[in-house]
Amino acid sequence: MNKFFTLFFSLTFSLFTFSQVKIQERAKKISDEMTTVLSLDEETSEKIYHIQLKRFIDAQKIRKVHVSDRQQMKIELKKLQGRLWGRLKGLLGKDKMKSWSAHKKKLNNRL
Repeated sequence: MNKFFTLFFSLTFSLFTFSQVKIQERAKKISDEMTTVLSLDEETSEKIYHIQLKRFIDAQKIRKVHVSDRQQMKIELKKLQGRLWGRLKGLLGKDKMKSWSAHKKKLNNRL
């Protein structure tokens, strides 16, 4: 029984750690892309990283809380997306957000 508990704890901890690393990598990738596309300075890039990281952590929490209610999950994730765009717009300004939006649309059209 003790070995089972140790194995279970180790597996749970490793999955949590892997999940956190993956979230950090995704936030870094987006902030790096935004920095390149919008020609941002290092300080702004760091702020974007933290905004994106918080977004991914919050989305993960929403998915866990509303796992059985898909409709509510979609509503909450949509609210989260709105807050994300509001924070980014407040940080970058209207013109840079338009440039970012145009870049994302161009990428989506290629797919």
